[in-house]
Amino acid sequence: MAEEKPTSWWATLPGLLTATAAVITAVTGLLLGLGQLGVFDAGKPATSTAGSSATGASAQPDGAVPPSGSGSGGGNSPEWAVALPAERRYRAADVEYEILGARARPDVYGKIALTFTLRCTNHGRYDINFWDSAFRLGAGGVSHSPDSGLNELVAGDSSKTGDVRFTIPADTRDAVLRIKFAQGESTVPVAISPP
Repeated sequence: MAEEKPTSWWATLPGLLTATAAVITAVTGLLLGLGQLGVFDAGKPATSTAGSSATGASAQPDGAVPPSGSGSGGGNSPEWAVALPAERRYRAADVEYEILGARARPDVYGKIALTFTLRCTNHGRYDINFWDSAFRLGAGGVSHSPDSGLNELVAGDSSKTGDVRFTIPADTRDAVLRIKFAQGESTVPVAISPP
């Protein structure tokens, strides 16, 4: 009688399935990790992080906010001037928003990335949302929603700072930032001018 050789685990169907699953898992993990590092977003505007420090917050005499040099968008494109009103604080009940700065810059898609740095102060006792959903930008008869992904909780009796970014048509020169509160909204006129 001939003696049978034991087969390697590679030669069995369960062994092949296990090896295939391991390779797929490793490649998926690698792609997810690279995606989180922003390797695949080289040409897109950088996403802002909540809690970043305010830049460009001091106003010039005409109300224009000086460029901060840290805007998102098209590489070496110079930042545009953004004129804001003198009043920068807006409050309803226990929620207050303060515009610390604004910057605009052409992005790689031929549009303008308009970013507002805001401070949300919660004067109440309970947590509140500080998120993109509280802001809209009216430009050219169209209401634009932010694409910054801001979504934070602000604890009672505290403040947080974050960026709210809108991507709008390149020919936009005048816009209105709408800040939505539970009891209504405030409007902020904004003028954008190229360098």
